[in-house]
Amino acid sequence: MKRLSTHLIMLYIVITLVPMLVIGGFIVTKSLLAEQNEWLSLYDKVLLQQLINAEKSLVEFDLPLAELVVNDFSRLDYIRAVKLESELYAMTFAEVVNSSTKSEKLTLLSYPITDSTGGRLGQLVIYKDNDALSSHVYSAVLPKTLFFVILVSFISLLFSHKILSIFKKPFKDVHQFTRLVASGEFETPPPTHNKFIEIDAIFSSLEMMRVRLFNSRNQLKQSEERYSRTYNLTQVCLFVVDVKTCKIIRANQTFTQLITDVEVINCAHAARLKRFVSQLLLSNEGHSFEYTISVKGSVKHFQINHSERIQNEIECSALDISELIAARESVELQLRTDALTGIPNRVKFNQFVQQVENKKHDKFAFMMLDLNGFKAINDNHGHLAGDEVLQTIAQRIASCIHPFGHVYRLGGDEFIVSLTGDYSRDKLQKIAHSIMQLIENPIHYEEETFYISSSIGISRYDASDTVSVGEILNEADMAMYHAKVNQLHPVFSDEIGLG
Repeated sequence: MKRLSTHLIMLYIVITLVPMLVIGGFIVTKSLLAEQNEWLSLYDKVLLQQLINAEKSLVEFDLPLAELVVNDFSRLDYIRAVKLESELYAMTFAEVVNSSTKSEKLTLLSYPITDSTGGRLGQLVIYKDNDALSSHVYSAVLPKTLFFVILVSFISLLFSHKILSIFKKPFKDVHQFTRLVASGEFETPPPTHNKFIEIDAIFSSLEMMRVRLFNSRNQLKQSEERYSRTYNLTQVCLFVVDVKTCKIIRANQTFTQLITDVEVINCAHAARLKRFVSQLLLSNEGHSFEYTISVKGSVKHFQINHSERIQNEIECSALDISELIAARESVELQLRTDALTGIPNRVKFNQFVQQVENKKHDKFAFMMLDLNGFKAINDNHGHLAGDEVLQTIAQRIASCIHPFGHVYRLGGDEFIVSLTGDYSRDKLQKIAHSIMQLIENPIHYEEETFYISSSIGISRYDASDTVSVGEILNEADMAMYHAKVNQLHPVFSDEIGLG
């Protein structure tokens, strides 16, 4: 068998490369140089003759002869303007302008004219268009160049036809075989070609590729079956997101059963899915984050883990942690709630103080409350009776200040009310009196009826002042103590010189 590469190189050199480089280059170069020399020689002859005539015209003041000079020059196609100027008479003897051409494309040539003694008579000014000269030269050579191009094209056509005749059958076989492989047909082997070594090697490689693809397809099917079983058996929601289109590409059965069908999410919840993708892209690889959605009428919490981004796709897993979140919220609520009365406790109050220190509340008021007569009930009737009294009083205070603020049990029979906002003294006074009246209502426990009163101290906070929240709390406590000792109605801290 012949080597295909050697055969092609020899054909190209013999048929195309040698004629194109030798014959064509020689002919074109020679023609260009000859044509250019001819035009330059003609210009020099005209110039030599007309300089003599120009001198005679200037010396003898012969205007017809001057016209003859400029007319002879103007007959040259690449001359755009000619004029003969006399310095002796300070005038232009003759001038011809053939056409209007932009000045930047013209070459100005000035030839001085002197007499026999060397005296300056004037000058011959010529505006020469070099582009036009080149065009004339190229136009003269163009027929020869066209002939060369046609010749080379014809030779190339013959060469191409020869090449196509060599490759037509092998390429057709390659095309048919690759189409079969692309459609999944791996059982049919490729045809054989033994004329050229390279083509035979191509079909041998195609046969090796077919065998490998056949084996790889079988292995891939087995892997997909194993992966599909594992993918759908897990109790974790698995899904793949296309971050470019903001759509879910695929998901396992757990995802569909627990949430909904993928097509429903992509169509009906497109805006929510876009927000999820934004949060997903902001999350670092390997770091999980919590995501909350409403599913089938209930709120579900998920812990989202994800892989790295590969070709705009991110694989995600969603673990349902709703029960864990509920348990955590329950524990946090118990930590912030007084176990006896069910109202917020000191922990919750400390969180409010922290919010104030973080500049989240500019203005608010504290009401410190202490129960009068509670100790006697607790001592004489038992702790169960005391607990009933505390529960009743706590609920009464909470219902009274619900529209305005919150009540906290600090311990024992001591309560504190926080009212955020800018309240006037009269408004605070009315709220405090309402609380006292509710507390003084009788409390029935088994066969006993108890009567409780309260002492209230009030202090107000303004962020523009330099007083800290701790000082405001202390002022409310001292005002409450003053009201308790002196058996007074609600007392403001500024009434006893504290505010």
